[in-house]
Amino acid sequence: MIRHFGALIPSTNTTVEIEYNRLLPATLQVHVGRLGKGANTPFSPSLDADIEYQARLLGNAKVEVICLAQTSASLFDDAYDAAVKGLMTEGAGVPSLTSAEAIGQAVRALGAKRIGLVVALFARGDQPRPAVF
Repeated sequence: MIRHFGALIPSTNTTVEIEYNRLLPATLQVHVGRLGKGANTPFSPSLDADIEYQARLLGNAKVEVICLAQTSASLFDDAYDAAVKGLMTEGAGVPSLTSAEAIGQAVRALGAKRIGLVVALFARGDQPRPAVF
């Protein structure tokens, strides 16, 4: 049985679809929605209207869960993940998560006590956001 999940990605992202399709087992299928940017920086959060619309379309595809694959967006505001998950879940009618949350869950599941994180520096996202992980 094939399981279906949705991924929302910035319109500028050219790697997620290729990597998912290359690495996923035959039992998983990704359905992707593209999102416009909310500001003029490469790491800006996506437009809420796009998130709502694309989540609704992924819900029509009967995905089981949706993930926002835009980790940098989670660094702009401590409340961003909760807000964007609300938009995705309401639009698609399925559970949702952000890639930042997924990374945190994976690190905890591995039992890691310390991690190193290398990120590009940008205006507001270079501030530590321990609440994300």
